[in-house]
Amino acid sequence: IIETKANDVSAYIPTNVISITDGQIFLQSDLFNANQRPAIDVGVSVSRVGGAAMTKSMKKVTGSLKIDLAQFRAMEAFAMFASDLDSASRNQLARGGRLMQLLKQPQYSPYPVEEQTVSMWAGTSGRLDAVPTDDVLRFEHEFLDFLHREHEGVLDAIRESGEFDDDTESSVEDAYDSFLDQFETSEGERIQVGHEEVEAMDSEDVEQEQIVKQKRG
Repeated sequence: IIETKANDVSAYIPTNVISITDGQIFLQSDLFNANQRPAIDVGVSVSRVGGAAMTKSMKKVTGSLKIDLAQFRAMEAFAMFASDLDSASRNQLARGGRLMQLLKQPQYSPYPVEEQTVSMWAGTSGRLDAVPTDDVLRFEHEFLDFLHREHEGVLDAIRESGEFDDDTESSVEDAYDSFLDQFETSEGERIQVGHEEVEAMDSEDVEQEQIVKQKRG
């Protein structure tokens, strides 16, 4: 465990440790203070073996996650100095905020891989775009409970095969539609289905955003 000063990973000791390890998990104090637990900075945290250790199902549903979060961080920083944002920018901020909520996890509460797969699918595919940000975690928990009660076979298929193929995704989507019909927000309202597409940043832009973030510390 290496402690950084002002979140600066470019200092002498962190840089040397990073160079000899197979990756690092970077915990950021700003995220912790913002009640993001675990306070993992996805942009700075990397793994040289992570992809090989992931199941095919997780690879499929998290493919755009890092880009989505980098896009969110870049737009969040820009929004601090902009009084008026277009609809695409607002959608980027909204989706990023929901993804950050989805990544919150109580202490000593591990998630089975099949539940992680479904949760990440809901976030990265835009199925949570219509859910109020404050209701995201409740929606996730109740949807997973619904799957265990009504569609246990779907979760079993993901766990046993380690894949999230088209048939499985179609089954999860059907279950999602059924659950959405009965879910109520904290305001007692039904969710109106429909979300706008959020355009992902180019990989070069994401890399540049990560470099700037590391230099700033």
